[in-house]
Amino acid sequence: MIDVAVIASTPHLAGLSTAGSIDMALTHLVLTEPAQAAHFAARAQSGSRVVLDNSAYELEETTGQGMSAEAVLRAAHLINPAVVICHDVLYDGPATVEATRRFLAEAADLAEPGRFTYMAVPQGSTRRAWLDCHARLADLPGVDMIGLSKLSVPRCFTGPVAEARLDCLAALTSDGNPPLPLHLLGGDRSLIWELRQHHKRGYDTFITGNDSSFAFWYAAHDLPADARTGRAERQAPDKPNLHDHVLDPVQLAAAHRHVALLRDAAGLPPLPAETPTEQEAAWR
Repeated sequence: MIDVAVIASTPHLAGLSTAGSIDMALTHLVLTEPAQAAHFAARAQSGSRVVLDNSAYELEETTGQGMSAEAVLRAAHLINPAVVICHDVLYDGPATVEATRRFLAEAADLAEPGRFTYMAVPQGSTRRAWLDCHARLADLPGVDMIGLSKLSVPRCFTGPVAEARLDCLAALTSDGNPPLPLHLLGGDRSLIWELRQHHKRGYDTFITGNDSSFAFWYAAHDLPADARTGRAERQAPDKPNLHDHVLDPVQLAAAHRHVALLRDAAGLPPLPAETPTEQEAAWR
């Protein structure tokens, strides 16, 4: 079983994001949108496992790296997540190792011991560089989990996200299970197929979770996932608008169908069917 976090825009946090088995919060939204901070703080308080991302994917074109330790930890103290993702530098393994070291040192000063679990994200521009970065991060004291990026893994393992991550996992498991639990960061048009493959191959014994805006953003672009193949016809054309985008009722129903497919692919039990009233309330 792989836990699934459904990333959705602020208007759909209550009606769609909560359909996952865990939650994913993004630092830049927690710090700029009070509704996001309040939602995820309440989810954590209620016992949901909340992961706090450093927003590296959202900042890809502007800074090329995750937000600073100070910013991420400030967001962490607002919402009290279970897992915090350390600072990484896209496609640069050595810089990511050093950034992670600095992040953990700063975290030791700003958070009481044991309050958060820390996830590091290997980076690199080649297969060898990525594997070296993974090995160095896994050996760092304080790193408890490893995140598999949907940006660096495809570049380093030369393929689409789903296929590249499966290739990456074949390399990581060539001598046994990976040393630390893994989390799948994001996904592409084949995310449902990918989760099915992880489940089928037994990788869900060490893959603890996945987060993605797939259910929300592919529905927003009227790109339904094929239930048989587990793939959408093509990639969604841009990064998701997680601020104020609102799905219409037909799109919202499609998003919930995507959630059902994701949960099934990950080995999670189905949710009770939503009522039309609940769907209309989220749309309004």
